[in-house]
Amino acid sequence: MTAKSINNQTVAIMISVGNRAHLSTYTYPRLEQWARKHHYKSLLITDNYPFLDKSPHFNKLMAHRIAPGYKRYIIVDDDLMLKVSAPAIPNVPCGYIGLCKDAIQCNTEAAHVKWTANTGFIITDDSALYLLEEAYYNGVYKFNFGDGTKKSIWGPQDQGTLNDVLFKNDKIYQLDWRWNYQSVIDYYARGKGWLTWKGSRFYRVCYYLLLLLPFSKNRQLIKKAYGVHMTMGLYPRFFAKVHR
Repeated sequence: MTAKSINNQTVAIMISVGNRAHLSTYTYPRLEQWARKHHYKSLLITDNYPFLDKSPHFNKLMAHRIAPGYKRYIIVDDDLMLKVSAPAIPNVPCGYIGLCKDAIQCNTEAAHVKWTANTGFIITDDSALYLLEEAYYNGVYKFNFGDGTKKSIWGPQDQGTLNDVLFKNDKIYQLDWRWNYQSVIDYYARGKGWLTWKGSRFYRVCYYLLLLLPFSKNRQLIKKAYGVHMTMGLYPRFFAKVHR
C-alpha cells in the first residue's frame, strides 16, 4: 500500500460541540487546508456522540463511531490552531496512540504514568480504537489521595482516564511537542505559575505583548510549533496572526 493510498484512508477530525464557533471559525479552516495538502479527509463534528452521557470532552474518544471506516484518525480539539505548512503526520506504530506531552508534568502521582500526555491532538490507527473506547467507558479517572490504591493523573475529563488506559496497556507513543504546543500554560509553568496568571491582568497582558516581539522566546516557540493549543488563550484572531 502506497503512502498516498494510506493518506486517502486518513481522516482529520475536529471536535467542536456547543457554542464554539469563535474558535472553530479560525481553527477548522486551517485543519481542512492542511489535511487537503496531505490527501487526508477532514471533518468538523459539532454534535455530541448520540449516546454521550459524559462531558463533551469525551466526544473525541468516540469520533471514530461518528465517522467510521477510516484506517487512521487524527483527532483535534477546536482550540488547537494548526499551521497549514505543517508536515504530514509521523508514523505511529500500529496499535498505539500518539500523544504529546502535557505542559504540566509535576502533578501526576500515579506511578504507571511515566509522563503525562495531553489529549488535544491524537493520532491512531483503527487497530487501537478499542483503547479510546475503553477510556470512554471508564469515564473520568477516579482517584483518592493517600489511600495507597490510586493516585492522581493530571488533566481534566478525558485526559486522566486516557493516560491511565494507555500506560496500563503500554500503548502510548510520544509525539513531537510541536504538534500540540500549549503556549499559555507553558508560559506560566516556566514563569510565575497558574495563580499569578489567573490573578494578575498585568502578567497576562505581558505575555501577549511578548508575542509581538520578533525575538522573544515565547514567539519563537509558537513559530516552531505545528499546532498551538490555545488553552486559556482568549484571542484566536491574535494567535492566527502570530502562528503562520
